[in-house]
Amino acid sequence: MSPEAVGFDALRKLHADCALMKEGGVPVVLLRDFAFRAGDADQRMDLLLFPALHSGYMTRLFFERQVPGKGANWNRFRVAEREWLAPSWQNVPETMAWPSMLCAHLRAVA
Repeated sequence: MSPEAVGFDALRKLHADCALMKEGGVPVVLLRDFAFRAGDADQRMDLLLFPALHSGYMTRLFFERQVPGKGANWNRFRVAEREWLAPSWQNVPETMAWPSMLCAHLRAVA
């Protein structure tokens, strides 16, 4: 099984409504209607995990919308034919298992 299939299968066990896509030849994972906690509030939105180098970051997690009062230096990106927002959050390496990578990125808005 390819590394991207292993990573995707691990994420799908955590969140059934996800899709493996390609962006510029890089596998990315759309997590539809993903529920998570940011600060003291429950959130639910689409997320896009980009488990490779993007715009100077080792990996990125893109959010459907900005999490109010959380994260720093949010920027807008067009990825996988859709507009996304991402906070500045460094040092999440591509060598991490994809579920661990997702959790590491969510700490940016904890």
